[in-house]
Amino acid sequence: MDQQAVIDYELAPAMSDIVESGRLGSTRFIRCIGEVRSEVNLETVADGWHMAFRRLIGSEPSRQVVSGDEEFALTGMTNWPGGQSAILVVGRTQEDMKPSPDLMIIGSKGAAYYSE
Repeated sequence: MDQQAVIDYELAPAMSDIVESGRLGSTRFIRCIGEVRSEVNLETVADGWHMAFRRLIGSEPSRQVVSGDEEFALTGMTNWPGGQSAILVVGRTQEDMKPSPDLMIIGSKGAAYYSE
């Protein structure tokens, strides 16, 4: 299963369930480090994560900056009008490593962490 499929079919519903349950309070900060195989398009993966972040926050960002290059890694920093923020790093794994996401969501009442 590629990184985009992991985001769409496993993590996105799990993230939404946690946030919608109210256990974390309102989402304040998201940090995600995603590793993908060499054949996966980094920009597509970053776009998928940014869409998931928008759904979690519930609005469009006021500022989004993406830097890096498609060959090695992309870094995204996003801010919302309500003061929320997200940092995303998507990079390539070494050939013998399994792609994996490392995700942290901090809310006004608690935090959630996911790592493989």
